Amino acid sequence: MKLDKQKSNWIMDAVLFGGFLLALALDLTGVALHQWLGVAIAALAGWHLAAHSTWVKTVTARFLGRTSGRARLFYVVDAALAVGLLAISVTGLVISTWADLALANYAAWFNVHVTASLLTLGLLVAKIGLHWRWIVNVSQRRLFPTPATRGRTQPVQPAAVAARLDRREFVKLMGVVGVAAVLAGANVLGDRLDAQAEPSAGNDETTPANTTQASTSSISSCVVRCRRGCSYPGHCRRYVDSNGNGRCDLGECLL
Repeated sequence: MKLDKQKSNWIMDAVLFGGFLLALALDLTGVALHQWLGVAIAALAGWHLAAHSTWVKTVTARFLGRTSGRARLFYVVDAALAVGLLAISVTGLVISTWADLALANYAAWFNVHVTASLLTLGLLVAKIGLHWRWIVNVSQRRLFPTPATRGRTQPVQPAAVAARLDRREFVKLMGVVGVAAVLAGANVLGDRLDAQAEPSAGNDETTPANTTQASTSSISSCVVRCRRGCSYPGHCRRYVDSNGNGRCDLGECLL
């Protein structure tokens, strides 16, 4: 059976984009699945680059010479995506539970990781916008063909009608992609704000207003092992909730 390269590329690109969006939903996946998703996305991105290595080599050799402006634009966007994914992978590994590094500047690494993720998300949306015609054509003719397109040639349409159809398909595709990207980006920003705000909230909880009623010995024996005040697995690298109160034990006051 002959492999349909266009179809396989479309499916792989869709899996990459969907996986990237899912990886941004840390409150849904938790840290463990988030990390495995990161590895899978990096591997698929590497496969994607290898599959298009001939195009990359050709445009690289001709970038400053005889090639089209469109090819240069695609090349720059793809190069920026590669840098973004590399930054996400490196910073993600550094702050991961697998490495389990005692980082004094954890917040800085985390902020770089989040910023690289948001910028890469924007580049992915831009890439989809640049390739929207190919995406629509492959989906309509190879993946989800209608009876009119299955096995026969389409009648030639007037230019005005074709232009309207093009605009409609572009709006439909980018509308879906844009909404998904905005929701994912908002989720990431929410996590970032929570991570910045929770240390003070955690400190408030571990030092209640009625501390004047507590004995000096009890206060001195109170130990908080994690100052980020994690409220669910997506906010903590080593989340554990043995008492079932909905907060990470590492951020609670233990006597």
